[in-house]
Order: sequence, then C-alpha cells, then structure tokens
Amino acid sequence: MSKSNAFSVGGLSLPLDIDAVLEEAEAPPLTLGSNPVAFDFGFRFVRFAARLEQVGGGVQLKLVGDMGPMPFSAESPAARSGLARIVDAGNAVLGAGTFRINQGRILLGGEAGVPTPVAAVGLVSAVTRFLAPAIPYMELISMYVRPPLAPARPGESAVQPQWRKTKARGR
Repeated sequence: MSKSNAFSVGGLSLPLDIDAVLEEAEAPPLTLGSNPVAFDFGFRFVRFAARLEQVGGGVQLKLVGDMGPMPFSAESPAARSGLARIVDAGNAVLGAGTFRINQGRILLGGEAGVPTPVAAVGLVSAVTRFLAPAIPYMELISMYVRPPLAPARPGESAVQPQWRKTKARGR
C-alpha cells in the first residue's frame, strides 16, 4: 500500500498527489509552438480557466476564476460593502487588479511565468504560487457569497443567508 504524501505551502495543504506529479515530471515536456494551450480546473468550489501562451522566449500562464456574484445594494448592502473591502485589501496585498469586479461578478486573476520547457511540476508550481496567497481572501469572500461550484438548491441565492436583506417585520 502506498503512503499518501501531503504538500503544504505556508501551512495550507493543497489538493495535490505529489507522487503523481513527480511521476509526470519525467514525461516529455509540453511544447506550445504558436498555439496557446487552454485548460480549466476547480479549486475550493471555484472554476479557474487557464491559458498557456508562448511570449518571447518564455511561457506565460494566464489564470482567472469566478468567485461569485457581487450582490446588489438592494439585496445586501452589508455583503456588498464587505466584499468591496475584501477586494480592495486583496489588491493592496496581492497586487492591483488581482481581484476585480466585472459585469457583477468577482474575479480572481493574473499572470505567472512558467519555466520552460513546460512540465507538470513547473505548471503546478506556477498555479500554486498564484493561488496560495489568495486563499485567505477566497475564504473571506465565501463567507459572504457561496462559491459558484458549491452545492446549492436550485434557485437559491448565492448570498449567504446571514447576509441576505430581510423584510422588516410588522409589530
């Protein structure tokens, strides 16, 4: 029976099977040529879309994940205000534009260099270097809105119940 290994960055375990990653490290490297390579993956109930592109003599990874909706003020002014503060704080620490609000959605995205030739270990390392510092902000956002891939009943609001604006009750 094989022993399970855990990988931890900054005290946070990531969902990686290190043995499988190291086995793939011996596979032939990915060659991009002029065609970008696109893929997606889920992490903490968020779908991330990724794209590898040849830029000059290196390879650039572009990554974006949809963290969920930015509630309307009428739906939850407290959640909207709290999420705006998280986005601002995340950008102050992680870099301007890492978190942004686009068409009513909170997005986490950015770019990272990937060592060439592109191999599994280098790609996973680049993704990890990008996502690990963002985990605390992802957790804070999920306190206000349910991540898009998290289980929910049909038609249920993404705003967490404790942050939904309730109608004033008559006395």
